[in-house]
Amino acid sequence: MHRFNEPTRTCGGGRFVVDIPAAMTFAGGYSFQGRKIEEIVWQDEEDALNTWNHHIEKISRREAPQGMPNALIEEREIDGIGVWCKTVLYFNEPLDPLYGAMDLLLNTGPTGLWIKAWAKKLSAKETTYEISTDIARAYRAPEKRFDRVDVTDGRDAFYLRYGAVDLPFEYKESVDIVFREHALDDRLQIHIMTWVVHEESKIGLLERAANSLMMKLVGDLKIEKLRSGQRTVAGLPGEELIERFTENGRSTLSFTWMHLGKKDSAHWPRVVVEMESRDGRLEEKIDLWDALLDSMRAAGRQDR
Repeated sequence: MHRFNEPTRTCGGGRFVVDIPAAMTFAGGYSFQGRKIEEIVWQDEEDALNTWNHHIEKISRREAPQGMPNALIEEREIDGIGVWCKTVLYFNEPLDPLYGAMDLLLNTGPTGLWIKAWAKKLSAKETTYEISTDIARAYRAPEKRFDRVDVTDGRDAFYLRYGAVDLPFEYKESVDIVFREHALDDRLQIHIMTWVVHEESKIGLLERAANSLMMKLVGDLKIEKLRSGQRTVAGLPGEELIERFTENGRSTLSFTWMHLGKKDSAHWPRVVVEMESRDGRLEEKIDLWDALLDSMRAAGRQDR
């Protein structure tokens, strides 16, 4: 990114981190051990409590299963985590009284951490509490608002936008984050996805693109390959493809890199990095793309 003389910020992508142009806006989310995780930067000290109280009010207005007085089952406060840590268990579907949802909100001071678990058997609710509170205890929050925690060598952690969950992989985790708008193009978008695969695929990006092209040889769509080949990113072997798509007189640029992943491995997950934009300023966008991929690295691990 420094070739553009452009400030960057390091953003967590699960077991990886990447440097993103600081001016780009963030969207998307993280899933860890089957739970959705979202960070919040509080506006002031009252913001955290107001957010929780508003959430409880919304749950109280939900439709309850037949024979139940309220959709809200119980609230708990967990001692010893952050400034405070609150949980709520409630019926998620009025027609299914055996399953519920549990939300946890951790207030660390500068940030908050939502942990949301759905469709959990109420008969196993203590396990649901245990897993969510273990994640909350392992959350490493930034010291100040909008700061980001350091990547610590040798520490196995799942990195989020600001903080990190200092836990090794156990099961099911994924990242789906998007960064939008750049000075090169207000429609430029970067999309980063990672997920653990349970079956290894032998069909790589370039073969997928060739198969897709065979299906698109009808109509006015023109596909021009600008660059393709093998490329290692963050220690992961993968394939890269840069293309120009033209249809009805309009052209777009598409950049993709993919690593297929190893079975049941958080450190070798399926990784897809995409960048899309209007056509134009190609060389500068290729430079941005190269800088993006070059900045991506495995977080906290030295034994790749």
